[in-house]
Amino acid sequence: MAKGSDTEIVPPWSDTDFRIVIGSTRIEYDSSKEESNRKKHGYSLASAVHFLERLILPIPSPLFMTTDPFQEKNEVRHNHMTLDDDGHLVFFVTTMRSNETVRVISIRRASDGERELYTAHAKALGYELPPNK
Repeated sequence: MAKGSDTEIVPPWSDTDFRIVIGSTRIEYDSSKEESNRKKHGYSLASAVHFLERLILPIPSPLFMTTDPFQEKNEVRHNHMTLDDDGHLVFFVTTMRSNETVRVISIRRASDGERELYTAHAKALGYELPPNK
């Protein structure tokens, strides 16, 4: 409850909605899975942190897409797509944890189907895309 008030403040989101709250959100990943993700997919889990941080920076950045929540392995997850710094489309998965923490689960290059979806949305929104990578 707010100080000096009997009214409970209810946020306009659920505990499982993907969100980044400036000044509150933490981004984490399982460091023991870092090397296996890098070997399997060619991306560091830490690079997903970079892509999420770009969301809050006041600089132009590529289109960032997030899916509606879905249930997998007893938790609510979100899929995301954006371009890496070399113009390659990346796909990564997160889940929300307590205390405004975004947990990165995996990151990889996007599939052809995912690339088509991203490209269609980007064009519809007027984003310029680099050559297909």
